[in-house]
Amino acid sequence: MGFGHWSFVIREGSVWRKKNVDELVVVKLLNRAKAQIEDPVEVNRLLREVGKFFDPLTGRAMVEGAARAELLVLLEQGEKVAVLAAIERYIENYQKRMEPAKAAESTSDQPSPSCAA
Repeated sequence: MGFGHWSFVIREGSVWRKKNVDELVVVKLLNRAKAQIEDPVEVNRLLREVGKFFDPLTGRAMVEGAARAELLVLLEQGEKVAVLAAIERYIENYQKRMEPAKAAESTSDQPSPSCAA
């Protein structure tokens, strides 16, 4: 039985370890929310799913309940442009966070100058 996209803390011995989350899934869910902007119920569902993910940098949910509620109020008021902009900011923030990790991985694959013969 799997836990789906839930993020949780795993205790190993006496050390607590937080499970890392695949942020690409978060970006996909946010993009789906943008695509479903005409359907507030679906946008709410998708943002609620994103909110289940733990953000390791802030120690909070990727999209917190209060932020989701504010976006839904804006959406119900017809402020689709504002909601789309907010979702896009979430996507940009997560992608910026992922870029340094990718850069570190690519440089670690390259031989260091001291190793060159």
